[in-house]
Amino acid sequence: MLGISHLLISGTATSLLLGTASPTIIAVGAIAGLLPDIDVSTSPAGRVLPWVSAFFESRMPHRSCTHSLVASGVVAAVGYAVALFNPQLINLVHALSIGYFFGWFADVFTRGGVEMFWPSPVRCVCPGNRDLRLRTGSNAEYFVLIILIAIALAVFNINNSGGLFTQFNRLIASPSGVQHIYNESGSTHLIKANIKGVRTSDRSKVLDQYLIIQAQGTGFLVQADDGRIYKASTEPDAQIFLEEITADIDRPAITNIESIFLEDEPIGAALEKFNRSGAMSFVSGQLSVDSLDGVTLPRDPYQFPYIKATDSTVTLEAAPLKVVETSLGEEFATGQLQIRVINTSSQ
Repeated sequence: MLGISHLLISGTATSLLLGTASPTIIAVGAIAGLLPDIDVSTSPAGRVLPWVSAFFESRMPHRSCTHSLVASGVVAAVGYAVALFNPQLINLVHALSIGYFFGWFADVFTRGGVEMFWPSPVRCVCPGNRDLRLRTGSNAEYFVLIILIAIALAVFNINNSGGLFTQFNRLIASPSGVQHIYNESGSTHLIKANIKGVRTSDRSKVLDQYLIIQAQGTGFLVQADDGRIYKASTEPDAQIFLEEITADIDRPAITNIESIFLEDEPIGAALEKFNRSGAMSFVSGQLSVDSLDGVTLPRDPYQFPYIKATDSTVTLEAAPLKVVETSLGEEFATGQLQIRVINTSSQ
């Protein structure tokens, strides 16, 4: 096979199996696809490392030792041994192992085949009819090359858009698919939900995009562009009844959850340190207060009730920090709170 064919096959396989659009990782996988041909001096790998090529070329036929499961095992063993001492290289080692394997396995479909089970000299070929196998530089290989380019572009586009699972989720529009995406990327990126459904209050249609704040039951707490918060689910207490939901991975954002304990102290003073530039903060937990006489709490029947209160207890769930400070900032309270901080300022 031509060198470009090996590059495309190994690079595409690396991108697909690792679910990555990283140019560095794909490049390592693609280049690794050229390494099996180091057993011949005229190959790209042989020209770069002529002394290694000379060693193999003088001792064994082309597509034997370096085109075998043994060679793949050696490459993987050495790579993962290095990764044990340098864990940050693990994805590059994955790419190296995948790229090397597909680099020689592609030659199974050529006329000469490969000695897959070296040191056994038996050649593995596919298909059985020799006339249907590829010949290096033939019109058939150039046709396959065009198909490979199309596949490579499609795989890169899929991975650049969130990966195969994300695309499948968009197809089936299921909450479980969105939950998977949120669990996988919610701590490092904003996750936007594309929601189709109805408002349970007035049965009006909903077709819009919302920011996912957190999972809630079988659905999600989401925030609209105007700051309003809803529960989107198929549960009876939802404000938006879901018909379809998909998710997009938006810009990078780091999510942290921090806890504080209040011991008969002002709520606003305890929360002040979370009022950070470039961050969205949401408060959850339960507090005991002496009395809420004279306190006006936000009440919107169309929104999720993120603040619930009795005479002596306040329950918060994903309540916006600024709303809590405005409504309860002067109140003294005892209890524990969790603050979800979504920070986009350092991105």
